[in-house]
Amino acid sequence: MSDEQDVGDDAGRAVALWRELTAWLVDRAPVSATCLRPGAGEEALARVEARMGFALDPGLRAVWAVNDGIVDDADSGAGLFLDQHALLPVATAADIRDDLCDSFDEDWGRLWLPLTTNEVNEPWMGSTIDCGSGRLGAWSMEDAPGEPGGMSFADLLAAVVEAVKDGRGALMPSPGRSGTVPGLADGALVWQDPRELLVANWAPLH
Repeated sequence: MSDEQDVGDDAGRAVALWRELTAWLVDRAPVSATCLRPGAGEEALARVEARMGFALDPGLRAVWAVNDGIVDDADSGAGLFLDQHALLPVATAADIRDDLCDSFDEDWGRLWLPLTTNEVNEPWMGSTIDCGSGRLGAWSMEDAPGEPGGMSFADLLAAVVEAVKDGRGALMPSPGRSGTVPGLADGALVWQDPRELLVANWAPLH
């Protein structure tokens, strides 16, 4: 298989999983679904790529063309449906990248880009993607980042879909151990630890 086919397959898988997840949100968690922004246009995506000096990860770029992240006024946490994180809008991701490059200089990789955040209104930490390798890592306004080396963006989406639909997979805690699980609270998909309930009217999906 050629590199061009690999890129197309990665982007297609990410978009298919994103559409599967967001269709589920529309059906089961409509408050979370209302947090989705319209897709970013080609001009906006190309403008960010020109500003950064490198191409976006193909899967992430394709998903941003469908939904440009989450609205910035989702204070309820309804937009944090990616395992307690929200997908950043592309322009916000580029802004945060500039700040992190200034803060960590040599520690911030040339092709790294923030992907998600744990706070929609005041981004402070989240996951990052290496737009060269497609691997995910972590970012924080407070700590120097580690090398990306985890799952891909499509792998993350697949794990979220598996957890939400089937109650299993990489994001679910092993039997007998505590951890966050997906549940519903007043029409929103919310992840929390059943042993430390912080959101009212919440019930686990599985």
